[in-house]
Amino acid sequence: MKKILVVAAALLVSFASFAYEDNRDAQGNIQKGPYETNEFFDNFFVGAGLGVNFAMDNLSGIIKKSVNVETGFAFPALDLYIGKWLEPCYGVRFGWQGLADNIYNNDFNFNYFHFDFLWNINNFFWGYKEDRFYSFIPYLHGGYAKTKFSGGMAAGAGLLNSFRLTEPLALTLDLRATGANTDLIGVNTANYVQTTATLGIVWTFGKKNWTRKSTSAAAAAAAVAAAEAAAAAADAAKQKAEANEKALADQNKALAAENEDLKSRLGKGGDAAFEELLSKPMVVYFEIGQATLSNKEKAHLDYVVKNIVSKGEGVTFTVSGNADSKTGTKARNAQLAQQRADYLFKLLTGEYGLNADQFEVKSNGGNDIFSKAELNRAVIIEKK
Repeated sequence: MKKILVVAAALLVSFASFAYEDNRDAQGNIQKGPYETNEFFDNFFVGAGLGVNFAMDNLSGIIKKSVNVETGFAFPALDLYIGKWLEPCYGVRFGWQGLADNIYNNDFNFNYFHFDFLWNINNFFWGYKEDRFYSFIPYLHGGYAKTKFSGGMAAGAGLLNSFRLTEPLALTLDLRATGANTDLIGVNTANYVQTTATLGIVWTFGKKNWTRKSTSAAAAAAAVAAAEAAAAAADAAKQKAEANEKALADQNKALAAENEDLKSRLGKGGDAAFEELLSKPMVVYFEIGQATLSNKEKAHLDYVVKNIVSKGEGVTFTVSGNADSKTGTKARNAQLAQQRADYLFKLLTGEYGLNADQFEVKSNGGNDIFSKAELNRAVIIEKK
């Protein structure tokens, strides 16, 4: 057993000086797990290797007498296995090692069915890296070994050196030491020691990478933040809509009060009061670049038409469109002013059913009648 430990130790340090690749974030910190658990069929692998076994026991005289060699004998090795990485640092595999061979006319026929526990040193110390070229993977193994002479439990240690070729494919160099307390060579020895070296390939199937839980947590936090931002935006939009609704209600209330005041003035002043109102210009305002009225201004127009314009029997009016001279080109302002005047004429004659002969439509283009630019975006109705 001491000899097994010595061989295992030699295997473990054989590639310790190989250059490693660590996995660092933008701040230079090594990124490690924890990692999300993969699905059952993810990160499975199958492999095969071909090489050589070297058999010996701790009584070299018996070997020498039996097979006429100094310390032992060599015979071909074939490895076949299937395994799964449980997470980036740890994995398991089940395999068969052996090869039917005629050793010195002795029909040795070695078979070893083994279970291995794998430890990926690179991922453990330097963090998982999907495209890492070299992985240093020591392992412990145990199982059942059998030859034509005997069979029994065997165990040992090994080192799997993995060299990434493509995403699913890697080249492997597998170094293994195996010991058994049984007579596998038929020379009445109580101990059997075997070292193995195989060169092979391994193919990974299913999902072939890992996701750190911290990444998922960050994504979840971002999703929560986005949901909170969306809720805040929706709340702000709701508050704005409520404010607009209140402003419209206040406007309607003010128009109603203005209407009542007009009725009162007409009642008290009679024809003279009405003539005074009729002689004053009546104005409706448009939003910048628009040729149709907002709901608020349509309510204003409704008040003016029903209480003043429609009551001016036999009176003719000018309907003059205007635009703000401080914005837009001269041609665009002329066009926009005409469109506004035409729009209002259609409302007066269409929606309110007034006589078209009462109205003269014209466009003033861009102007600065009023001191504030937004007041010049208007149509003015005046008694001729």
